[in-house]
Amino acid sequence: MSQLPEPVLQAIQRGDHDQAIRMLSLNQGISPEAAQEQINTYLEENPPIRLRGAGIVGLSRTNALIWLGLIALMVVVYLVLASYRAH
Repeated sequence: MSQLPEPVLQAIQRGDHDQAIRMLSLNQGISPEAAQEQINTYLEENPPIRLRGAGIVGLSRTNALIWLGLIALMVVVYLVLASYRAH
């Protein structure tokens, strides 16, 4: 099977399958049903990989900032508890 156009692949990766179907249908001049069939075939041949760990953080800057904030919060809590125990 031929590779899908990059914008269609990006829509699939975002989970926006309706948009991917519309774009593929318009791009190739085929019916939405035929576009859906092509996308389903593509997904069967190339199953999506679920990101874990650092892959999720690398997916967006917002995720990275949230994780950085949580780590900083844990450090602050640790320092406060360590200082409380010292007294």
